[in-house]
Amino acid sequence: MNKQIPLFKVFMPDGVMEPLKKTLYSGYLTEGAKAAEFTTMVSEYIENPLTVTMNSCTMALNIAYRLSGVGIGDEVITTPLTSVASNVPILSLGAKPIWADVEKETGMVDPKSIEALITEKTKAILVLHKEGDLAKLDEILKIAKKHNLKVIEDGAHALGAEYKGKKVGNTSDFACFSFQAIKQITCADGGALSCKNEDDYWKARKMKWFGADKANKGSGNPWLKDVPDWGYKGDLNDVLATIGIEQMKHVDKIVSKFHENGELFRKTLADIPGLSNIKRESNCYPTYWAYTILVENRDGLIKKLKEEGIDSMQIHPRNDTWSMFSESKRDLPGVDYFDKRELSIPCGWWVTEEDIYRISDIIKKGW
Repeated sequence: MNKQIPLFKVFMPDGVMEPLKKTLYSGYLTEGAKAAEFTTMVSEYIENPLTVTMNSCTMALNIAYRLSGVGIGDEVITTPLTSVASNVPILSLGAKPIWADVEKETGMVDPKSIEALITEKTKAILVLHKEGDLAKLDEILKIAKKHNLKVIEDGAHALGAEYKGKKVGNTSDFACFSFQAIKQITCADGGALSCKNEDDYWKARKMKWFGADKANKGSGNPWLKDVPDWGYKGDLNDVLATIGIEQMKHVDKIVSKFHENGELFRKTLADIPGLSNIKRESNCYPTYWAYTILVENRDGLIKKLKEEGIDSMQIHPRNDTWSMFSESKRDLPGVDYFDKRELSIPCGWWVTEEDIYRISDIIKKGW
C-alpha cells in the first residue's frame, strides 16, 4: 500500500500535555498570564511589539476593518480567491466587497486592477498572501498612499514569511494571522493582529473585549469606567494560549521545513507539460502553507494523486459566485483563469524529501 500523504496535518509537540494540564487545573482559564506570554512570543517572532492576539484570524480581520473605518455603505477592495473568512467581515459591517482581479501567474490581487475600482466609498484594500506566497505589496501600498486608503494583509498562511527583508506584520497598516488547527502554528484556534501605529494597537486591545482593555485592567473593575466604543468577545483564553506557547518553541523548525519543501518543489516541478509553477516575488521568503501549481485537466491530476494516496485540492475556490456576494459580481478574467487551474499539494513539516521526489515523479508521468 502506498504511503498516505495528507494535504494538512496538525503539529502537536509531546511537551504540550503537562503545561496544558496545569492550566486546566489552575482555576483560571480565561485570558490571563498564559495569553500574555503567548502574545509576547508571537510579537517577538513577528518583530512587531504592536501585536494583539485574539480568538481567530477572522476576529483580527473584523477589527482591522473596523480600525480602517469600514462601516455601513463603505467599500473594501478585496479578492474572491481566498477563504470566505476574508470577506464575510466586510458584509457584517454593512460594507460591500469590491473584487479586484488577480494576476494569472500568482492568483493574488493584481495592482493594475485596483485604481479603477477606487471610489469615494473605498476605505481599505485587503491583500491576501495566498498559501504563504507574497503579494506585490510595494505597488499596492503606493496606490493606497496616493488615495489615503488602509492596507490590510491577510497573512493567515504567512506566519514567518518575509517581504523584502521584513517579516509579514511590519509593512502595511495591519496584518492578520491565524493559529487555527491546520496552520503552521496552532492554538486549536486563534489569531493575531499586528498594527503599524500605537493608537490602532490600543484600540485593538479594547475592541477584542467589548471595548475594555482586559489585559491592562489593573485592580479596578473596567466596567465602572467609561467604554467609549463597542467591541467583540474576541480574546484568546489561557487554554488555547498554553497550546500556542508550546507550539512557538518549534516555530523556526516548522516554518523552515515548509519553506525548504516548497523550494524543492519549485525545482522538481519545473518544465512539465500541462503544469506551471506560480510566479513568486523576488527577494521574499514564502512559507508555502501548501504548494500551489496551475494545472490543465486538474480533475485528472487530483484523481491520479488520490490513487497514489496523495491528497490534493483547490483549498479556497472563488467565493464571488455565492449568493451572499451577488451585489459585488463583475467580470474577472484573471480569477476565471486561475480558479480553473489552481491545485495545492502537500508541503508541510510531515512531507519528507523522499515524498517530494515521489509526488513529482508521479506528476511527471502524466495524467
